[in-house]
Amino acid sequence: MSAQPIVKRACDRRRTYVTDSGAARSPTFIERRKNLDRREHGFISRLRLFAGIPYHLVEEFLVDCPTLRLVAGQVLLEPGRPNNCIYLVLSGRLQVHIGDRDAGDLIEVDVGDCIGELSIIDGRPVSAFVVAQVAGEVLAISEEKVWGALMPVPGLARNLLRALAARMRHSNQIMLERLRDKLQLEHLQRELQIASRIQLSMLPSGFPLFPDHREIDLFATMEPATVVGGDFYDAFLLTPQTLFVAIGDVASKGVPAALFMARSMTQLRMEARTGRPPGEVLRLANARLCENNEAGVFVTLFCGVLDLASGEFSYSVGGHNAPLIGDSEGGFNFLPLPKSVMVGVVEGRHFAEAQVVLKAGQTLLLYTDGVTEAADPTQELFGEERFLEALAGCREADPRGLIGAVLRSIRAFSAGVPQADDITLLGLRYLGQRTRQIS
Repeated sequence: MSAQPIVKRACDRRRTYVTDSGAARSPTFIERRKNLDRREHGFISRLRLFAGIPYHLVEEFLVDCPTLRLVAGQVLLEPGRPNNCIYLVLSGRLQVHIGDRDAGDLIEVDVGDCIGELSIIDGRPVSAFVVAQVAGEVLAISEEKVWGALMPVPGLARNLLRALAARMRHSNQIMLERLRDKLQLEHLQRELQIASRIQLSMLPSGFPLFPDHREIDLFATMEPATVVGGDFYDAFLLTPQTLFVAIGDVASKGVPAALFMARSMTQLRMEARTGRPPGEVLRLANARLCENNEAGVFVTLFCGVLDLASGEFSYSVGGHNAPLIGDSEGGFNFLPLPKSVMVGVVEGRHFAEAQVVLKAGQTLLLYTDGVTEAADPTQELFGEERFLEALAGCREADPRGLIGAVLRSIRAFSAGVPQADDITLLGLRYLGQRTRQIS
């Protein structure tokens, strides 16, 4: 049986205190000084989970998290036991033993890294031994804080995904050295599944997204070709009367694509929320994504802003497929696009804008090339013509119905051929003011 960690709640980790009578009091000058000292000594910046995240966004959620003091050789986690915390290494070093505790193959977890995230994400017991290699301290963050307070912080999901990816690469090396032992294969698959859940959690879900805005009806879906993918979509209100939508496709596969997808989506959101026009949003996103991109990964993007009152839709494109727009006869045509280049390749690129005014009942359908490039057993592609034919048979359908019809048509055409690329679609129907007037 493993030894129990010693719980230490340092006074400099609290902002409010409770007296013997139960009344809360404000921190003293000395206590505030300790908080300031902790900031000056880089308490948050040492933790890679919070890399690039402003101090004030996470400090208030960490002040009452307990610190566990571990002695060398002490077991923090062991297989089969439940766990409900992420542990951040403040000092010392941990060792993760996959399989037997005495096995020579292990992963080291150093200061600034985290462990325990697998259990709180999928709710299953611990799958590996985690032992203190030397004496040190870890900060315990409960799953309630992780899901309720920390995951909504922009950038944290990306950092967690990056940590998981780094550990997967190390795990993969161990598997090769041990001839792909069954237990290690299962461990890698579990991490990939968790990475997939993190990735999907970044996408808007819970449709309808905007139940209080009856001027629009929106539905979207992303089906990765592998456990994790490089496609994404996004939709959020910039103001009560303007809606931002986007879709992207990273030119890579697997974990590298998922990491660049998280980076692209985060950067796009940051630029869009400033209220800049779509072309400027892509220009700035391109500049940031070109930085530190030695791997040469890039992404195709389409984004636009819809005025809910007038139906005016301003949009810009970075090397992406032309969306479809409904016509007056119930069919669909490809939306005219300005010339563009892919995002993340060359700095200093300009991205032109265009506008179209949506009429009440008109639909936009955004998609990635996984739709048109789906293949059948003879390697023939689904193509644009079949895409339009799939939509022609459901002219009165809402966005969910349109997307469902396209996916059924692709599956019938593919006839069981494994999906080679991510398939993502976003449908936006503009209903105008008529619904609001009736209600």
